[in-house]
Amino acid sequence: MKTLVVHASKYGSAERYAEWIGEALHAPVVADDEVSPEQLAAQGTVAFCAPIYGPSLRGSSLLRQAMELFTDTRWVLVTVGLSDPALTTKRDELVATKFPADLRERMEVAHLRGAMDRRRLSLVERTMMSTIRRGLAAKRTRTAEEQAMLEALEPDRIDLTDRAAVAVVVEACLR
Repeated sequence: MKTLVVHASKYGSAERYAEWIGEALHAPVVADDEVSPEQLAAQGTVAFCAPIYGPSLRGSSLLRQAMELFTDTRWVLVTVGLSDPALTTKRDELVATKFPADLRERMEVAHLRGAMDRRRLSLVERTMMSTIRRGLAAKRTRTAEEQAMLEALEPDRIDLTDRAAVAVVVEACLR
């Protein structure tokens, strides 16, 4: 059975990771709007790169629908966001809100760092980032996670993507 790499990218980080994963696995890469749940469920392995935007995990409903078809597909969810996965469990909490326990048990999850260009964000997204940044900056004391997020939100542009980080995803796909 084949491996398919899917991305639900809006600004490019998840797509970049998907391309790197596809290259390493010699697998095709498609956008989430180019594939149906049934097509995903027919694959041997699906690596699904989903960016995090605040409380949203882009593309998670498509992945959930595919997983609910209960095929033998190996599922690897790759979340892409600014926060450092070594410092936070918020990504795991977000995944838990999008997928019930029985589906989470059937997927492997990897968290990779993304990029942000404030000039490309929508007004709503810029406002949300500004509000988060002001709230964090106003705190007298911050956790390591909060400090890292504040530092990531400070510059107008930041790129934390790392090609080497896809190794853990490739390994999960090959198991």
